[in-house]
Amino acid sequence: MSARKAIGLGFKVIVVAIGLSIIFIIGAMVSGIGRGVPAPTGAATAATTVAQPANGLLLLFISSLIQAIVATYLVLEANWSGWKITGALFLVSLNASVQAAIEATYLRGHLAPHFVPQMLIMGVVTSALFAPLAVWILGGFRRGPREVPGERAHWSAARWAGTLAATTVACVVLYYLCGYYIAWQSAALRQFYSGTTEIRSFWGQIAWIWSSTPWMFPRQAGRALLFVAMTLPAIRMLRGGAQRVALGTALMYAVFDGSPGLIVPNPIMPPPVAYAHLIELVVWGLLFGAFVGWLMSRGRAAEPAESPVAKAA
Repeated sequence: MSARKAIGLGFKVIVVAIGLSIIFIIGAMVSGIGRGVPAPTGAATAATTVAQPANGLLLLFISSLIQAIVATYLVLEANWSGWKITGALFLVSLNASVQAAIEATYLRGHLAPHFVPQMLIMGVVTSALFAPLAVWILGGFRRGPREVPGERAHWSAARWAGTLAATTVACVVLYYLCGYYIAWQSAALRQFYSGTTEIRSFWGQIAWIWSSTPWMFPRQAGRALLFVAMTLPAIRMLRGGAQRVALGTALMYAVFDGSPGLIVPNPIMPPPVAYAHLIELVVWGLLFGAFVGWLMSRGRAAEPAESPVAKAA
């Protein structure tokens, strides 16, 4: 990529990030999500009242920039064009809000009852505005489709069943491994959720979950299927062989699982808890995304042509 093209592409990414930051604020205003978070009271929630950084807008921009970079990669690596890319990006972006809403059920004691519906409304508004804006800025409406003949092989019902079963198992296993060995190692996080800093062994924790909340396991399995369903169009639109698609899906899952939003100060959880979840989600997204992308693209021929990213701008 020439210096001129690199500068042009960098400028587009920044514009997309600025646009997403503004759209995020619009979505928050439309949904009224700020009214869904009760003011922290008492010793149990005192940690959420720590002084928040004054540069909240800067952190919002950084969060948006991370999403803009990955969205740019997805758009430029797509075989599709126009509204097909827009629809796929809309679902990917909305998936982050849907997953965050599902996870918010663990915070029922910290949230007002109408917070989750407001989060979903905000997600729909934000995604509906962000997807077409990003595709337009990045030139996705001006180019023709790049479909490669023979790349979309027909899948049998047995292959679909096996693939979805494998992704479901992988999601649940990685969820608990990353949750325990990354997030749960934070004493602040354990205090926030359980009221104590005591820690069990991994299998002790799994046994406790199984005995106290066995519904969490099928719930996570359903979450895995939903996650894959909402991101499948974006996976299918990516160019190239299994390794290339695995890279794109890993980036997609690591960013559009709600993790960048944890950079921004929020009144729900203290920064140490948010940052522990941030690391957990990034690692989980990279591992799960790479596995799903590889599994969904097995048998594809590698793309011999120069990457569209290198030709962009």
